[in-house]
Amino acid sequence: MREVSGQRSGSPWQILGAAVLAQLGVSFVDQGLPTLNGFVKADLGVSAAVAGLAISSFSVGRIFGSYGAGVAADRFGEQRVIVAGGVATGALVGAAVAAPLPLLFVLLMLAGVASAASTPAGGRLVLLAFPRERRGLALGIRQCGIPLGGLAAAAALPRIAHVSGWRWSLAAAGAVTIALVLPLLATRVAGGDRPERGAIAGTSPARDRNIRLLTAWSCLVVTGQYAVLAFLALDLHRAGRLSLAAGSLLVAFANACGIAGRVLWGALSDHALARGRKPLLLVLTAAGLASAVLLFVVPRSAPLGVLLAVSGFAGLALIGYQGLWVTMVAEAAGPARVGAATGFAVTFVTVAIACTAPAYGLVADLAGSYRAIWAALAVVLLIAFVPASLVRERE
Repeated sequence: MREVSGQRSGSPWQILGAAVLAQLGVSFVDQGLPTLNGFVKADLGVSAAVAGLAISSFSVGRIFGSYGAGVAADRFGEQRVIVAGGVATGALVGAAVAAPLPLLFVLLMLAGVASAASTPAGGRLVLLAFPRERRGLALGIRQCGIPLGGLAAAAALPRIAHVSGWRWSLAAAGAVTIALVLPLLATRVAGGDRPERGAIAGTSPARDRNIRLLTAWSCLVVTGQYAVLAFLALDLHRAGRLSLAAGSLLVAFANACGIAGRVLWGALSDHALARGRKPLLLVLTAAGLASAVLLFVVPRSAPLGVLLAVSGFAGLALIGYQGLWVTMVAEAAGPARVGAATGFAVTFVTVAIACTAPAYGLVADLAGSYRAIWAALAVVLLIAFVPASLVRERE
């Protein structure tokens, strides 16, 4: 069995499996909380804005926790940070079950801070476990834990809330998070996972040109992902003959293609490694631009098969990008700084996600049509070619 960096004694695939489970557990809360928005509003008798604030508190915490979690992973070891962050997330969400509304906001925000460990520390865990020629595939698979956690939460949490109330859904989500991060404790790590003394020395990620460029690129492309998730069903429903339920099924199909894309783009970058990963980054940007143009120009009266194909292509390009992106960020930073670099990038990407729905919603309001969103997205993705072209890969 191959060891990497002289640290890992467990199978790389065992480590990857534990990392995916841990990410799925954290995403079960992160992606599942928005599905409880209506239940919170109805039960507490609050406005939609207040109910939304309760849900968004978790995401706010992630913004403040991502960089610190990445630095902690580099300094103290990714295994410790993931487990501690996951257990703290589950415990804080569980504590929120009996909390009054003001304290609920605070506890969910603190849970978001704790949950931020999953992406930077998980990326570092997988980076060190796999050789370079398999990292794209491995990190792509790890990134699938995010949407898979969302799908599982969307299926389970509203049902629990309907039967027993949204607070029991919170309790279940916290328990699932803890249960899914604990298997990581069984991952064999020779001599612990603390980096060697002095290994974390280096410049700040903010001073690394490639990391800044890759962060800027992702901040632009991620708006496409959340535009599809938030507005595609509404666009197809208002402008076409599809019901809102049918439009939502197309969004679900796009999300499924995005899950496949996270593995596909990462694996393709491994196969083309002799030429570097940057050419595929440019191809992916072009695919995203093409999908935005198709979403704009394809008639809403087109056959269902055409709409399905366009939605799937959009998911593949705009939701599936993360496997390749995380791999490039990790390799640009190197093993000693990958946690801090990923945390730095995720901080800004999370801010971009928070701005996406209001910004594109404003575009639709001003234009009087949801279709205008795809024209605006095409412009954003055209700009994304600039940071993608300026990236300089290093051996």
